[in-house]
Amino acid sequence: MKSRIIMFFIATGILFGCNTKESKMTAKEVENLVAEAYVQTFPIVENYKGIYFYGVLEQSPKYVPMNSLKNEAVLYSPADKFVVSANNDAYYSTGILDLRAEPVIFKVPASKDRYYTFQLVSMTTDNFGYIGVNTTGNEAGIYAVTSPNFKGTLPEGVKEIKSPSEFVIVAGRTAVNAEDPNDSEKAIALQKQYEIGPIHNFYPDFKVSEVKPIDFPALLPTDLENEEFFSKLNFLMQYNKFTEDEQKIIDGYQKIGIKAGDPYQFYTDNPEYQQAIKEGIKIGQARVDSIANNMGRKVNGWDLTSTGEYFGKDYTLRTGWAKRAIYVNSPSEAYYPSISVDEKGTQLIGANSYSITFPADNLPPAKYFWSLTMYHNDTKLMVDNGLKRYSLGDRTKGLTYNNDGSLTLFFGHNEPKEGKSNWLPAPEGDFYMLMRLYGPSKKVLDNQWTPPAIQKIDK
Repeated sequence: MKSRIIMFFIATGILFGCNTKESKMTAKEVENLVAEAYVQTFPIVENYKGIYFYGVLEQSPKYVPMNSLKNEAVLYSPADKFVVSANNDAYYSTGILDLRAEPVIFKVPASKDRYYTFQLVSMTTDNFGYIGVNTTGNEAGIYAVTSPNFKGTLPEGVKEIKSPSEFVIVAGRTAVNAEDPNDSEKAIALQKQYEIGPIHNFYPDFKVSEVKPIDFPALLPTDLENEEFFSKLNFLMQYNKFTEDEQKIIDGYQKIGIKAGDPYQFYTDNPEYQQAIKEGIKIGQARVDSIANNMGRKVNGWDLTSTGEYFGKDYTLRTGWAKRAIYVNSPSEAYYPSISVDEKGTQLIGANSYSITFPADNLPPAKYFWSLTMYHNDTKLMVDNGLKRYSLGDRTKGLTYNNDGSLTLFFGHNEPKEGKSNWLPAPEGDFYMLMRLYGPSKKVLDNQWTPPAIQKIDK
């Protein structure tokens, strides 16, 4: 009789609190949760490309030891595959900060006549701080970027910028007109005055904490396409301090094996869910692509994204930008209208010819400068061409304005009959373009300015 009672408890799942088969997630529930988690956390894993190639992989051409700066005096081109929708307007200064042991100091010079900015990006790709002429001013200054756990006292005169993550991506930009050799030399001279390093390099008496070295996992091109995505996610999340709202969302994914610092074993431990996990990732990828291609409001075919906080609680916008143009500036620093269709809503394709005309009283309103850059629609990488011209803007040498002060630009794979001066070569296939307005005017941030539509030219 006693054995029958025990067997009853085992069968009903009462003994030892065992779960019944009926209480387990269905394959569809797993698929849905995987897709949701993929979309929500995509920026974190996509961001690992930057951390890995800029601060971990020593064989990478972009590598520089953490807590230091790599100043580049070369504009990004189609040969650069690490960052989607990279800019072609400025020399980059890049680096990865490891704040676990101590703060990192930024010493910047006065800059009266040249735009520069240092964008500080958290592991979720939020822009949590800026150092530069548009935010901290033209004067020289000393700043300390501190970890979310830092509680010490900084030296006098050092301004604190607190990071929400232990690792920080630094995207510095120094404006340059590369067609003018003298201007290039001036930009390089300013870059050489940037000083960045661990705080003890500048203040030897500052107490440094001991931290364990990290065995960073290798990154493969396929890692965002399979279950390895969640292995990278678990590894990365342990170094980020999420907001209360974000943490609640993350906690909801523990049932599919997502937890900061834990090895990801859900896939191997649950073979009955493996197909659902694969399908969920595919669905998540498709959603990310859709978000990236449909951000913000559309006016004249242009995608005009939010001019508010980047990104706050707008996690969808954050995911979209991580796919389309990761490390995008906040709107108050630079605004990015983008376009992939003509005036009729038809996909832009290089086999056709197009033009856009900015009236004299409606030129892109930017305090510093503006540009328009060409990219492949699928990869979001720059388009190679015989002219080696990847963008047009108000600093383009030889740009021709119309007699009434208006400006017409031309796009297509073949040179327009108007000549090369205002032509931005396109690939034979689909393309999209990104406009950048550095220091956008108030009417841009108030949503009162819109670029004109792109017109298809009949042959």
